[in-house]
Amino acid sequence: MSVLGLFLTREAIIAAAICGALLSAAGSFRAGRSGPGGVLVKTGYALTGVSMLLMIVTGFVSGR
Repeated sequence: MSVLGLFLTREAIIAAAICGALLSAAGSFRAGRSGPGGVLVKTGYALTGVSMLLMIVTGFVSGR
């Protein structure tokens, strides 16, 4: 299996979304959206966005 195929698995996409949500929540609880907690929030949002992008790519690659 190729590296791209590994990232396009359902489990990897769900794991990325869950990790993004956890990072965003941890950043919000830590210090809000500014300061050190802001980095966690932005990283969590980015990871959640990546999971959405991977879901779209998976739809195009699947050929259904």
